[in-house]
Amino acid sequence: MKPSIHVLGAGIVGISCALELQRRGYPVTLLDRRGPGEETSSGNAGLLSYSNVTPLASPALLPRLPHLLMNLDNDFRLHYPHLPRLLPWMLRFLRRCRRSVYLRDGAAMNTLTQASVALHRQWIDEFEAASLAAYAGGLKLYRDLRSFRRDALERELLESCGVRYRLLDRAQIRELEPDLHPVFAQGVLIEDSILIRDPEALCRIYARSFVAAGGRLERVEAHGLQPSGGGWELVTGRGREQVGKLVICLGAWTPGLLRSLGYANPLAIERGYHMLLEPADGKRLGRSIFDVDAGYVMSPMAMGYRVSSGSNLVYAEARPDPRQLMRAVPRARQAFPLGRELLSEPWMGRRPTLPDTLPIIGPAPRHENLWLAFGHSHMGFTLGPISGVLIANFVDGREQPFAVAPCAPGRYL
Repeated sequence: MKPSIHVLGAGIVGISCALELQRRGYPVTLLDRRGPGEETSSGNAGLLSYSNVTPLASPALLPRLPHLLMNLDNDFRLHYPHLPRLLPWMLRFLRRCRRSVYLRDGAAMNTLTQASVALHRQWIDEFEAASLAAYAGGLKLYRDLRSFRRDALERELLESCGVRYRLLDRAQIRELEPDLHPVFAQGVLIEDSILIRDPEALCRIYARSFVAAGGRLERVEAHGLQPSGGGWELVTGRGREQVGKLVICLGAWTPGLLRSLGYANPLAIERGYHMLLEPADGKRLGRSIFDVDAGYVMSPMAMGYRVSSGSNLVYAEARPDPRQLMRAVPRARQAFPLGRELLSEPWMGRRPTLPDTLPIIGPAPRHENLWLAFGHSHMGFTLGPISGVLIANFVDGREQPFAVAPCAPGRYL
């Protein structure tokens, strides 16, 4: 019988790791302070997206730096009290804003994305979750043609990766989404992206399948760990316990747990916010839209229309600052008829991001029986399944399906 494994973190990445390890015959215990998918995985835009293969570090950002650093554009906000601690991350990020690096990192992200969305499709069918999925693609929209021209390198990357997309003019946008107001001059339809109308519900379905197959799901918070007899002593809310093999998938909270082991914190945290709104009577969208110039994504969810804000760059815990979202909601109303707000306050999540936008997936560089899967930025929901497969291959000693060096923990830890 294979040895038992503990997985910390019941977001989409941790659930995927637990599921795939279980398929390989490992007894798996999945631990989290909250229920499956209730933290960052619950509040995303719901897209299993091929378009997000584009790294955040892009040459197109450089002419915009003065505006971005002064918080003049709504797709980005810098939390200035954290600037001194963020500077090393930002310098690494800016050094990657080169064409050759952008295309290389994007190709690596595309390899992960193509494999992971294919796995999501399999799991959605296998676990009978098809009612949550819409296969109408995703729509990127531009109010200003200058913004569309600025994204030419992004479209070049999509073409080189074989991502199917179609350009739409103003009339074609209106034909595809007749209830949108005519504020958009240009559109890009990413044809194969999938909308999940309730991301947390999909996480729960995956987690229920894990439990039904004999997996243990325990609601407890991990506070610390240290090596112990070839395995690990894990400190949780219920005391100290000995575990053998350990996989950590705690997203933005992973570096805090690793600090005692001497690992650096390579992350910046992109705060994201969303508000849920009713559509006006009889109005609907058939797919998610990304309003590039207004800095928000709007997705038709099972519970209402979710308007999600851009990046709010911080380093650690800070008070909520939903100003981006508060500016985005009126712009969303300009684009689509929306009714009352359905949340008493905005939802807030933490997107853990590395300078190259690629996640950390693999064995810890200086410790045995410890594997890491975190730092997925905006792509955690999309990349959950392939993260699980890669981690299970590392644990099992199997050959990987493609080169995994771009995600190696040692590049930042």
